[in-house]
Amino acid sequence: HERFRQELTDEVNAVIAGARAAGATQFIVNEGHGGTLFRNVLVDQLDEEAILIRGYPKPIVMSTGLNAMVDAIMIVGAHANAGTPGIISHNFAFDSFTVNGKVLSEAGIAAFIGGEMGVPMALASGDDVLTAETREMLGPLETVTVKTAFGRSAAAVLPPATVHRLLRQTSARAVRRVKSGELRPLKMEKPYQVRFCLRKSFTEDDWVRETIGRLQGVSKDGGRGCFAYTSDSAEAVGNLLNEIEWIVLKP
Repeated sequence: HERFRQELTDEVNAVIAGARAAGATQFIVNEGHGGTLFRNVLVDQLDEEAILIRGYPKPIVMSTGLNAMVDAIMIVGAHANAGTPGIISHNFAFDSFTVNGKVLSEAGIAAFIGGEMGVPMALASGDDVLTAETREMLGPLETVTVKTAFGRSAAAVLPPATVHRLLRQTSARAVRRVKSGELRPLKMEKPYQVRFCLRKSFTEDDWVRETIGRLQGVSKDGGRGCFAYTSDSAEAVGNLLNEIEWIVLKP
């Protein structure tokens, strides 16, 4: 695990280096891997100009730190959506998650929240399943395919040095495309009609299912472990995700 923490930190630093080379001046890094309660990046080895958001709970989970002053989102080491053959594919606590009928992955949810603030998703890196689905979901953003998935736990991987070079080049290109106005924020019609079904493992837990069903604004929707939520605020949807994550992670 410690070796992979190093790899993650190196990839984050490569993205920052490329963005800086294209003129970016400020960097916020939000820990997005929840298995260790969002504590993976090696703080002492992170780029010295970055601000790191880590730990849990945090208001809008992976989008904490986003605001209208931010120019672009870049998601590194991302996973493909739940139900796909991508490496460790998942989507928060859900087997399915849609907004206004549009299927959103974790990358898509970040783009949805950022889009309301006027912030585009500029780059996504991960396996080939993740990069393909993110382009289909969000349009022609920049992507870096770091591995080709053979299933949820096997892949053909690129050497770290190659990945770092691609991330530097691609993040620089993403910054230039944002500056030119070519990459635009994701916009969706209000009110946001959210529908989600819990992972089967969580659905089987009566306490989890019943507790989520009692959250403010949440109602049961169809099958066992499926719910609906309506809001005019993407940030409120992110806050709901935080509440659900806090319930299922049970720290």
